Amino acid sequence: LNEFENTILKINNSLSDFNQNKNFNSNKVVESKNNNIEDENTLGTLKISTDQNETSNNKTLSNDKNIDYDDSSIDLSPEDQFQLAFQNIRNKNYEDAKNSFYKFIDNNPENQLSGSAHYWLGELYVLEKKYRDAALIFAEGYQKFPKSIKAPDMLYKLSQTLFEVEKNKEGCNTMKKFIDDYPKHKLVKKTKKHILDQGCDETNE
Repeated sequence: LNEFENTILKINNSLSDFNQNKNFNSNKVVESKNNNIEDENTLGTLKISTDQNETSNNKTLSNDKNIDYDDSSIDLSPEDQFQLAFQNIRNKNYEDAKNSFYKFIDNNPENQLSGSAHYWLGELYVLEKKYRDAALIFAEGYQKFPKSIKAPDMLYKLSQTLFEVEKNKEGCNTMKKFIDDYPKHKLVKKTKKHILDQGCDETNE
C-alpha cells in the first residue's frame, strides 16, 4: 500500500466510531451564500450539474417523479441506470437517489460511472450534514475509481469533510495530494487558501 492508501485505511478506522449529527431537511437545498459557485460545490449546497462526458450519451429520461429504481432497471444500460438514479436528485427525492446510487454501484462495480455514483452519494450525505458518511464514500470512491471524471472532485470534497469531522491532519494531507495530483484543476487556488487558513504546515509538524 502506498502512503495515501494507508491514509485512507486510517480514515476508515478512525471515523468508524464517530457519532454524526443526523439532522436532515429533505425539503430544501441549502442556498449558497456565495453567488459565484461556478467553480465549486460548497458544503451544504447540492449543485446539480454533470460533466458532459460523465455519461456516454445525452439521453434524457422522463421527469416523472414516480420513477422507481427497481430490479427491472438492471436491464437498462449503465448510462440509463445512472441517469435514472440522477433523476431522483433533480426531483429532490434524496432518499430514493441514495438507494439508486447504491444499487447502481452494486450492479456496475467495474463501470467508471460508479465513481460518479460515489461522488453524488457523498454530496447527498454532505447535504444531510452526515460528514462522516460523506468522507467514507468520497474516500472509497477515489480509491476504487482514481480515473473517474469525478476523482478530483471526490478528493477535494474528502478533504473538506475530513475537516468537518475534526480530522485536520488527514484533511491537510488530502488537500496537498489534491494539489500534487491535479495542479491545473480549477479548485487548486481555493485549496491553497484552505491550506493556509487551516495552518496545515503547523498541523503536520
